[in-house]
Amino acid sequence: MKKIVCFIIMFFMVFCSINPVFAQDEYRFDLQYTGSIVKNIEKDAVVLLTGVGGTLYTNVQIKVDIKGPATPKLLATDATGVEHDIAQLGSWGPQGGFAVQGDFENKTPIKATFIEEGSYTITLSLIDLTNNNSVITSKVINLEVYEDAAPQNNIVENNVIQELPKTGTSIWEYVTYVAVLAIIFWMVGMYLTNKKIA
Repeated sequence: MKKIVCFIIMFFMVFCSINPVFAQDEYRFDLQYTGSIVKNIEKDAVVLLTGVGGTLYTNVQIKVDIKGPATPKLLATDATGVEHDIAQLGSWGPQGGFAVQGDFENKTPIKATFIEEGSYTITLSLIDLTNNNSVITSKVINLEVYEDAAPQNNIVENNVIQELPKTGTSIWEYVTYVAVLAIIFWMVGMYLTNKKIA
């Protein structure tokens, strides 16, 4: 009995020392550009999708959702040299999707033109086509488009937007960790109590 208890304790200690990786941490988006965004002036930018020890997904696409005063042009060129307006399409990637896995960095250059000034919200989501378009990871990007050149203090270099709150450790993950630790302490207490009685 003592050997079983010791084994269970060691198993939970090893389990708790492993840093779990969740899908939202395996894949992430960034938007990179230099300077201000000005109405009717084309802006070069890069959408960066990175994977860190990513789980295999065989059929994914990038969903693009834009909210703002008007729909901008977001032009990207595919591997065959054909240009696509991903703002109009609402997605990026082959119709059947593409595969992602492991460690990688995928840069997609885009040319963005906003026809109206104001505040825009762009949501980029990596979706799994084979699992009912479920969202693997997502990023919300807030942009300000100016009528004319923006003041110097509004210039953004290599824009890096904060991750959605869901990409961090959730409250349920913390609850799970606390529950596992409580079980370990309880089992250690039971083991030590039984040892004293014996």
